[in-house]
Amino acid sequence: MGARKDYNYSPEEISGSQFGRAIAHPARFKMIKILLNYGSFRNVDMCKKLEMNVSTIHRHIEILKQADLIHIEYARHEYYITLHQENYQLYLN
Repeated sequence: MGARKDYNYSPEEISGSQFGRAIAHPARFKMIKILLNYGSFRNVDMCKKLEMNVSTIHRHIEILKQADLIHIEYARHEYYITLHQENYQLYLN
C-alpha cells in the first residue's frame, strides 16, 4: 500500500480510517468486546484470554492506541488497558 497524503483528507477522515483499521482484525475486535465488558484489563490477562503471546498482544494494543481507542496505565511488569468509550462510541453513531 502506498503512502497516504494526509493533506488530501480531513482529520475526521484520517481518524475514521484508523478506527476501521483498528477493529478490522478479529483479535482487536475481541479485545474491544472484552474491554467493553470488563472496563479495564491487564495485558497479561489479555494474553491468557486470547491465547496469544505477549508480543502479539502488544502489537494489537499499539494499533488500538494509535486509533485512540484505548488508554494504557503502566505498572511494574504489566500494564492496564482501558477502552476510551467516548472515542469508540463516536464512530458507532
